[in-house]
Amino acid sequence: MRKVTIVAVFILVSGAFALAQVEPKPFVLPKTEFFLGYSYQYADTSGTYAGTANTVPVTSTNLNGFGFEFSRYVHGRLGYTIDISRGSNSRVDSTGIKYVRATYMAGPSYRLRRYGFFSSSVHALAGVDHAVFTYPVSYSEFTYANTEFAAAAGVSVDGNLSRHIGIRLAQVDYLYTNHYSTSQSSFRYMGGLVVRF
Repeated sequence: MRKVTIVAVFILVSGAFALAQVEPKPFVLPKTEFFLGYSYQYADTSGTYAGTANTVPVTSTNLNGFGFEFSRYVHGRLGYTIDISRGSNSRVDSTGIKYVRATYMAGPSYRLRRYGFFSSSVHALAGVDHAVFTYPVSYSEFTYANTEFAAAAGVSVDGNLSRHIGIRLAQVDYLYTNHYSTSQSSFRYMGGLVVRF
């Protein structure tokens, strides 16, 4: 599954760069924007297990999943973004621990100047992060969940195929969470389809 995802992202990026060689007609991007795509997170899990009786020798893990964003630019280039993402890893370590994170955030966004085929924006988001891990014990499983504050800041770069359709080549975010009273610094990448109207 991971190889298929990497190949799909590579094809999208290669196609976008090929289209970048074509001289685009100037157009104004619409104010409403939807994004749906792949999400990868290098998740810091420090302190995640502090609230349990189990000891897990991992402080970070890779999470794969999806991301969704709704953005509305209400005053020129200034707007807001609502962000929902979910990532999971069905085997964090050799014991078979499952780890899932779902993040719900919103905040201001600013669309930077458009240069030819490319357009970009920056955002600062805040909300909550819901982390769940399942720990296998004999013939049963223990599930531990924690919901805490989350904040993210990042930048996105899109390749515009038309006025209404684009490909998010990269959205890179720094993600801060605070599960079990421990500060966690994670990094997230998202890429996929952008629809504007």
